[in-house]
Amino acid sequence: MKEWFFSKDGEISGPLDLAKSNDFIAKNPDVYAWHPSYAQWMPISAVDEFDVSVPYPKPPREVPKELIEGFISKERELSKTLGRIDNTLKVTTNSLSELDQDIDKYKQMTKNLNEEVRNTIRAIEQQFAALQKNLSGFKENN
Repeated sequence: MKEWFFSKDGEISGPLDLAKSNDFIAKNPDVYAWHPSYAQWMPISAVDEFDVSVPYPKPPREVPKELIEGFISKERELSKTLGRIDNTLKVTTNSLSELDQDIDKYKQMTKNLNEEVRNTIRAIEQQFAALQKNLSGFKENN
């Protein structure tokens, strides 16, 4: 036999069997139901096992203008904020692109300078070797 629990304004009732649950729902149509097979509380209108039909409340005739205007105002503020964020992202993207180009330029410049330094060191080493050869020939002659 399935046992049900009910919650109304944080107060929990149950466990109740199906017949007692239907009686409880008839007296309390605005409760939530739970059974251990559920992961969370469910509105009773979402549980097919109950025999009680729960009447839906009548909707208001129209949404108050103040409420609509408040949401429209918030939407405009959010749109402005999103526009500022979008502009900031564009500027940041452009700056990062320029920075990438500068980094590539400096990498190439460093590579070129390293090659020039290697060539200069090589030339100095060759000159040094030639001077040593001349000095060793000079020492042999004297």
